Amino acid sequence: MKEKAPGAWLSLNTSYYVAPIGNPLALLDDSYMLLERAHGIVQLMREALQLSPCVDARSLTLALKAVETLMEMSAGSAEEAHVRFEQIGDGWISGS
Repeated sequence: MKEKAPGAWLSLNTSYYVAPIGNPLALLDDSYMLLERAHGIVQLMREALQLSPCVDARSLTLALKAVETLMEMSAGSAEEAHVRFEQIGDGWISGS
């Protein structure tokens, strides 16, 4: 999934439901990028909470759900990369 949907702020090498084809290293790249985005949301939330004593529960809930989703997607990509590395064996090293 290389093209961005309208309004998308990230593009992945594979879709949320990992495609049956795809380089395991690309899946690990996706996993790392998703964790970076989750970390960015957490940083923004922390800064917003420091600046304002009023907490909008709905916004906080949505932000936490976004972090949860990104972390789940990251874990799925990493798990699938692991499976593919096991299937390939040491062949992926010599293929570079």
